[in-house]
Amino acid sequence: MKKLTSTDNLDTLLSEHEHSLLFFSASWCGPCQSMTPVIENVSNAMRERLNIIKVDVDTSQNDAIDYGIRSVPTLLLVKNNEIVAQQIGGIPPIQLMQWIEQYI
Repeated sequence: MKKLTSTDNLDTLLSEHEHSLLFFSASWCGPCQSMTPVIENVSNAMRERLNIIKVDVDTSQNDAIDYGIRSVPTLLLVKNNEIVAQQIGGIPPIQLMQWIEQYI
């Protein structure tokens, strides 16, 4: 999982892979903290097929605004720079994998 930093360009990172998962979160968000290890496990399992990018809404406010993020955690599945699916809130690992598999 790549953590977006101030020196990264989200559009550039998205263009590096056909499929990407954007994980919008915040350090103060309890559900986000519990989702982080779930996302990391998925990232390890699917690293060849999926680019996973963690976006902190506090440090990357413009990206959060650009994607219309109003609640965290929010997951956006992106294919060829287009959002194909959205999941708001926590999700168990098995359901997360099934959700992703529907679109990639």
